[in-house]
Amino acid sequence: MSNFFHQYKFLILILLSFLFAIAFVTGLNGIDQTTSTDKYCMSCHVHTHAENSWLQASHHNNKSGVVVHCVDCHLPPKNQSNYWPEKIKAGSRDLYSYYFKDIDEINWDEKSLLEHAKKHVFNESCINCHANLFPLHLSKEGDKAHLYYKHNKDKLDCINCHLNVGHGGEQTHKANYSFSKSETNKQIFTEPTSIQEFSNFNEQIPNTTVSFDMIAIPDNKAQNINAFFIGKLEVTWDEYKAFLRETESEGRLVNENQGIDAITGATPPFGDPSQAWGMGKRPAITMTWHAANTYCKWLSQKIGKIYRLPTAKEWEYASGTNENDDFFFGGNASDYKDKNFILNLFKKPSEKINNYVIWKKNSIGKTGLPEEVLPNKFGIVNMLGNVREFCQDTIKVNNKLEYILKGGSFKSTINELLLSHKDHTQHDVWMVSDPQIPKSIWWYSDCNDVGFRIVCEWSQMDTNSSIK
Repeated sequence: MSNFFHQYKFLILILLSFLFAIAFVTGLNGIDQTTSTDKYCMSCHVHTHAENSWLQASHHNNKSGVVVHCVDCHLPPKNQSNYWPEKIKAGSRDLYSYYFKDIDEINWDEKSLLEHAKKHVFNESCINCHANLFPLHLSKEGDKAHLYYKHNKDKLDCINCHLNVGHGGEQTHKANYSFSKSETNKQIFTEPTSIQEFSNFNEQIPNTTVSFDMIAIPDNKAQNINAFFIGKLEVTWDEYKAFLRETESEGRLVNENQGIDAITGATPPFGDPSQAWGMGKRPAITMTWHAANTYCKWLSQKIGKIYRLPTAKEWEYASGTNENDDFFFGGNASDYKDKNFILNLFKKPSEKINNYVIWKKNSIGKTGLPEEVLPNKFGIVNMLGNVREFCQDTIKVNNKLEYILKGGSFKSTINELLLSHKDHTQHDVWMVSDPQIPKSIWWYSDCNDVGFRIVCEWSQMDTNSSIK
């Protein structure tokens, strides 16, 4: 017997290796099939949000009856070398979350945003199913958008435009012509507010139901700043939609009348620019600097006062921050920073900031309403957080003109809330996935945390400009 093994040892070794390979592959395929079913995926993803939104989405609920499964989008195609590494990585991450995280405390809406979704969807998987980007039934606009994608694959992901096809919601890559339609039957204002003295007032927009509060900011001779009024809130969706209703231009993509009629306004947005977070008193977002500036011109013409964007100097003064602290509510950045585990045992970060600022630590990934925070010493709300705000000041970045931004947003870290933090628009970066050709001058497609606050000039300089 021993002579037999000795004589045929190489043949036996090859045969055993072959049998092991068959058993391994068979077993691996079995493991793959078992762990690739939708039921298996949802045994860890126990939040009903993911399953329900998938059932409602076009990848499940469609005319053809074709169902796109979890692994079809969230793993690379099986014929690619990174299939198993990504499968192990995803499985390990999901098991860790299932056993060691409180699923009820996870903000699934935030996880559904584009910046997070990009980490869990593979372009090659999209192309694996949608190999023909120019099918006969595709619209003219779709043809243009897919041609743009082919020329910019290094900058774009398929879900830049098709974010909701896997997990419900309306399609976001179509013009939303009903976005600015009137929703209320409230009393319509006939006249703007008349200002007789330098004090806070409530402005009324004629022929609309919209009004907003303006705060009187006294002059500061030391900083060479004249007295002015500034919006108590960032411009809200109520205010911005009044502008859109009067000026929106259906289907026009370029500013054809610039310099002739600067008030003819924005094209319809694609999808919901509010990100489905709600409108009303929530700050209007995703408009371009050009759109915000045009809003000010429209408001000035509508009301008969000079409305404009603030300068950076005016904005910083109105923030109410003194020279001894980093923030108007007191304290320095280090007071609010997370420290390492050991130091946190002795002194945890102060929670005071959460009373005044909507930022990364308390925003749950979206903008907030005014009543969620307290005002600064002038009575201005959300001066440091919620949305980054456009200013008039410009800056040259790579030989391109950009605009200064002030304040942080619901995404900002503590250092990004400081007055010393330098920030500016990134026009081209924020327009990467705009499917229109030419691109819109009215809406950013890739930035959802910018908005603006307005300033009204006080022309009676010879009168007392102290707050009444």
